[in-house]
Amino acid sequence: MDSFRFYQPLENNWYYVTDPLGFQSLQQYGRLIDYLIPFWYGVTWQGELNEQSDPRSLGLIRELNLPVLAIVHNYSSPAYSTLVHALLTDNNLRQTLINSILNMLRRTGYAGVNIDFEFVPPEDRPYLTRFMTELYQVLKPEGFLITISVPAELEDNPRHPFSGAFSYPELGAVSDQVYLLAYDEHFATPGPIASIGFVQQVLNYALSVIPRFKIRLGIPVYGYDWMEGVNFPETLSYRQAVERAREYGVTPRYDEAAQEWTYTYQVNGITHIVWFEDVRSFAAKMAVVRRENVPGIGVWRLGLEDSRIWAFLGPLQIN
Repeated sequence: MDSFRFYQPLENNWYYVTDPLGFQSLQQYGRLIDYLIPFWYGVTWQGELNEQSDPRSLGLIRELNLPVLAIVHNYSSPAYSTLVHALLTDNNLRQTLINSILNMLRRTGYAGVNIDFEFVPPEDRPYLTRFMTELYQVLKPEGFLITISVPAELEDNPRHPFSGAFSYPELGAVSDQVYLLAYDEHFATPGPIASIGFVQQVLNYALSVIPRFKIRLGIPVYGYDWMEGVNFPETLSYRQAVERAREYGVTPRYDEAAQEWTYTYQVNGITHIVWFEDVRSFAAKMAVVRRENVPGIGVWRLGLEDSRIWAFLGPLQIN
């Protein structure tokens, strides 16, 4: 990794969830962050916002004078797709939600908003674009940043059950920044979280339809542990992934093709497969960012990372 160094200017933006690990990293490294993107505002069935911020984080953010892009998400209800469908397709609810976002930004003084809607029904594609267009028209004159997080796409497929609602070119036209969530390449089955080839493919498609200056590459810093017979993996921090390997006496292997770490272990005859990120895999993705002249990153998420990443992002070089 001697050849990799972080050079300005490049936006170093991090997603944030209120928990002890995230807060500790915010205390230690908050001054190195350009925009904090906290997971704080859930939408309601009435088009309002359910605030989930906490005073301690807010106090630290003010102390650091750290610009915030507040996430507005649809995880406040287990009926993810039904809720977002109702809000996007009903004219009155959509306008209420836009006004709720505007009022929140006016009240808090945040730099802007990050729309993070998941499980949007593919048939709601035109309504999602309309929502972002109307949001842009309302927020832009007041100087707020309008940003959106979009699922990874390798090509435009309006029928895709998870990403079909997201038209990269249309959403890019009405957003200041588009965060490409180029991770969770594997989730239902074990495999790399974001292999370098997958990241490059996602970025290649995005660059063909979104202005380069608007793109922020989403980079993971976590791990997954898949247990045989269980549909969903357990999320691990870098530290947890390393400690678990040590606990079960296995040595992680760096997969050169994927540019990620992996290992396998057994508990009571049940096989576990782990893939995880560290500073080396982070550097590999940053090399793509630099090669493609992408102006910024959005890292998921603060508190889960290998702490050596901060030396890589700072003036020091990893030896």
